[in-house]
Amino acid sequence: MNKQGCRRDIVLPSIAFSTRRIVPFVVLAILGGIGGDAMAQGFHSYPAGVAPSCDHSACARSSDVFWPSSRGGTGGWGGQPVGNRWGSLNHTEAAIGSDTLPSNWFHAPYSTFDSAIESSVLPSAACHPQADCQLPEVATDSACDSAPRSGKLLGGMEFMWMRAHFDQNVAMIIDPPVGNTLVPFDYNYELSPRVWLGWQSLRGGGFRATYFRFDEQADSEAVTAVTGSTPVFVYVYGAGGNLSRNAQAQVGETLTSNHRLKLQALDLEATQRFGWNSLQGTLAGGVRIASIQQYMRGDVRDAGGVLQEAVSNDLNVEGAGPTISLQLRRGLGTSRLGVYGGLRGSLLMSETTQKIYEMKNVFTTELEDAAVHREVITALEMSMGLQWNQARGDHSHWFARGGYEGQAWFDAGGPVDSSSTISLDAITFALGMQF
Repeated sequence: MNKQGCRRDIVLPSIAFSTRRIVPFVVLAILGGIGGDAMAQGFHSYPAGVAPSCDHSACARSSDVFWPSSRGGTGGWGGQPVGNRWGSLNHTEAAIGSDTLPSNWFHAPYSTFDSAIESSVLPSAACHPQADCQLPEVATDSACDSAPRSGKLLGGMEFMWMRAHFDQNVAMIIDPPVGNTLVPFDYNYELSPRVWLGWQSLRGGGFRATYFRFDEQADSEAVTAVTGSTPVFVYVYGAGGNLSRNAQAQVGETLTSNHRLKLQALDLEATQRFGWNSLQGTLAGGVRIASIQQYMRGDVRDAGGVLQEAVSNDLNVEGAGPTISLQLRRGLGTSRLGVYGGLRGSLLMSETTQKIYEMKNVFTTELEDAAVHREVITALEMSMGLQWNQARGDHSHWFARGGYEGQAWFDAGGPVDSSSTISLDAITFALGMQF
């Protein structure tokens, strides 16, 4: 009798080497060799010939295998679980018992890649201290000797080499006598972080918090106006094009433009894991809280460096709304390497605040326009790549993955207006753990 109040009886192995009983074992041995460590993830260890006499679901993982024995068993059990840590041929044959195998006999994780996230111990009322079970005096290490875990913590960090794009990407325009030349802002790939932390129950449900940040500044763009290429200018538009301000450089003057983008997003989600054949997935839904800040400024200076004109666009977007995401993973053969893909969509009920500043003739004239409007901003994300999984013990694993990600934030504004689309693309590398 242990503190859980479970009883184990000694079950003598049955040695019956008929052809019909050898064939199922050979099948088990072959598939067990293919499954390897993956099957080991899904089974508990019991001493040879020892089985709990309480309900068979009491001390088993969801991936254990049970079926009734034609010869019956002790304590009304009627059979034993089969696992590659049970030991000898005789024990396995005794566990098989019947002449035929049921159609659902193989419940091990799908592959070595997927087994890293499969092993889960289900709680059972039969191991409760009040259960009517008894144990013989047998030293063993089984599921009945320790309370089942309620869930797992998970977390990780992703390093993203990301750059920004805009559909209205204007640093300045050069206006020669025939045609115009647009000079865009040039963003380089810069490192941006993403972190997540969550918890997952044994039934696959859980929650997760994810934080992402992009905070970079484009290279400065500067052009000096010369005869034949005058003026060099930049216009800023607001309130749906109803407001406009500008800065213009004449011959001998230089226009310098700068732009900075800071984007942050926090996702708070409920999650649910699922599996279908060799495909593993996580569906999540919750709320996204986002902030987008942009600042663009164009300065015109004469040959002596004195500021003559200036224009700026100060744009801030604050929003929150529903978000939904889907992550899929699949192993490649029996290796630990697999592929992954992810999709996310968000609708942000946002308030956009825009301030446009204009200065002319060495501060002789200064004007500031302000506009506030509410809108729904749509954000879409897609990612894909390769992932490597490595199990650590029975209850934890870590992974490393690398891939590519693209994001689009529609109507979020750009350097010279409040309605452009912001696009982000990134090369990503992530490390994560579940324990």
